[in-house]
Formats: sequence, structure tokens, C-alpha cells
Amino acid sequence: MRIGIITDETDRELAGLGTYTYNIVKNILQQDRENDYFLIHRKKEKHDIYSMAKEIILPSGPFPLSTMRNFVTLPLKLRKYDLDIIHHTSSIGPFVSKHFMPKKGKTIETIHDIIPLIYPENFELPVRISFKYLLPRIVKNADRLLAVSEHSKNDIIRRFKIPPDKISVAYDGVDSTFKPLNKKKCKEKLEKYGIKDSFLLFVSTLEAKKNIPTALKAYALLKQNGVKHKFVLVGKKGYGYGKIADTISELELENDVIMPGYAPLEELPLFYNAADAFVLPSLYEGFGIPAVEAMKCGCPVVASNAGALPEIVGKAGKLVNALDAKGYASAIKEILENKKTAAEMKKKGLKNSERFSWKESARRIIKVYEEMG
Repeated sequence: MRIGIITDETDRELAGLGTYTYNIVKNILQQDRENDYFLIHRKKEKHDIYSMAKEIILPSGPFPLSTMRNFVTLPLKLRKYDLDIIHHTSSIGPFVSKHFMPKKGKTIETIHDIIPLIYPENFELPVRISFKYLLPRIVKNADRLLAVSEHSKNDIIRRFKIPPDKISVAYDGVDSTFKPLNKKKCKEKLEKYGIKDSFLLFVSTLEAKKNIPTALKAYALLKQNGVKHKFVLVGKKGYGYGKIADTISELELENDVIMPGYAPLEELPLFYNAADAFVLPSLYEGFGIPAVEAMKCGCPVVASNAGALPEIVGKAGKLVNALDAKGYASAIKEILENKKTAAEMKKKGLKNSERFSWKESARRIIKVYEEMG
């Protein structure tokens, strides 16, 4: 078969959807030697995946030309490549109108979550519009859908009233760079970020849906109870960051919260290994890659019980009601004060994280391709 994968998400800093796309594509190409693959994106990039398959460059201009390219120009131009399958990897893809769909090939869309439909107030207007008006059309038009967790699959089925056999699950994975490392050496390498003390950790985009203000309130409670740790928030600023900054100011945590910004993949394991606990207070997660990355490094995880996190974290971490600041504070305090608890969580986390690998995710997706072919 001739299989096209739209890899636009790799044309920027790899985070979230870019990380997913890069790892899925790389592992598919490493495993499947039978089919011909075409990677479709906006511009030339140095990622190694582009030396492993044929490349189709379909440029995109600034808004609104970018919108025209994504939903009209892109699907129309793909018709000439005679592709048997076209896979788009990031929820809002080109399969919006029947008039612009491929005439021959079948289509598959990965829908990571439907958070903008559940918590629309935490997203900018274009995202809200896309999920409210475009995603229903994509769900209807695509031949198959992929979800990244059973929870996300069930949400999509309920929301769009689709038959269960139209959607398959392939969990996200975790890069092999995430593993236990020497904690002392990791701390030394992080001094360039101004991190010299023991710390708690959050890793993801600093945005509204991650519910960071609740974690900051929990941290303030810990400070009041004598905890000396810093709180390190790793990630670039996203929609709703202003509320995070306001909360830091209101709680007078300016000297206690460290924000290194975006950290490249090769440095993230340093943070997880050096931290004493990882906190993920999200209002909803379709999967929750950072939680698995933390477990893979042996870092105890405290997460919300929202979305797919109970399915992914399971009994290997501590789960708290998403808006319960006191609950987070209590869970973190037990980890910091009880070495036995911390050691047990490290052991359980390492074991639980073995369930997730990009290799297995790719294998499942290749199976879906074969079923569609």
C-alpha cells in the first residue's frame, strides 16, 4: 500500500502533538518494510524520519492562507499522489468536507482528546470553533479514528454517537531516553537553570487546561507546613498563562517557583530524575505522557483523577480530585516525609510504565492500516 502520514506537527518545537507524531512515524517506519510511506508536511526539517520515507512538501502561508491550505489545498493536492491511506495525527485534520476528500484512498484521524468540548473556557476562540464545528465533520468523514486511551475512545463514542468498531486505541509511548539516572549528577546539570535545592516538578505547556493554579495552592500549603522544596514548572507558556502568573504573585511564591521554559527532549530526564515528586493536576488528559515519563524515571507521581489519568497512572501513583489543593498537598507531603512510600511508588511506577511504548503503539496502528487496506 501507499500510505501518507501528515506530519505537520513536527515542523515546530517537539512538544505534545509533535512528540506523538515524530515517535509514531519513526516506529512505524522501523517496523513496516512492506508498505510505501509518504510523509506530508509544510517545510524541510532535519528530523531523521524524513530520511526514512518519501517526503511530500506542501507549503503553508500565514493565516488565513494556512487555513485554506489545511482544509482545501492539502486534501486536493494529495489526490495526485494515488495514496491508499492518508493518516492525520492531530485531531483537526483535512477531512472536513466531502468535496475535498481523497477520491480513492481511505482516511484515518487520530483524536487525542475532546477537552475543548468539555472545558471550552480554557481554550482560545479558534480552538473552540474548530472542535465545535469542524471535529464533528471530521469524525463523520474519516473512515477510521484512533484514540490514545480507552477513556478518550469512550468519550468520543458518547459525544459523536459513532459505532465502537470505527475507533481503535493505540496508547501513547515514552522515549527510551526516559530512565533512572544518578540523582546527584542530574541535579548538578540542572544548576544552569538556577535549580540548586530539592524540588517538586511539573512538565507540560503552562496553560489553563493543566490546572496549575491548584497545584500552586497546594504548594503554598506545603510551604506553610515547613516544606523547603522549590516548585519547578517546565514548559513554554500557553493559553491562560496569565492566571498562573497571577496565582504565583497572589501566593507570594516568586522566589520559590522556577520556570526554565521549554526543555529539549534530551534534558527532560534530568528534571524527572532530580525531582522528589511529579505533579500533574490537569482538568482532563486524553493520555498524560508526562506522568508516564516521570514513572519511567522512577519519580513518584501525584496526578488528578480526571480523564484518562486513572487508566494510565493506575495504582502506581496518587490520584487526587482535580481541584483539591489540600488533597495534592497531603499526597505530596506523604511522599516527602515517608521514604518507604516514595520507594514503593518508584517501584510501582517503573513497573507500570512498561505498559507503554511507541513500538507497541506503532504496531497497533500498522494493524489498523492493514485492516483498512
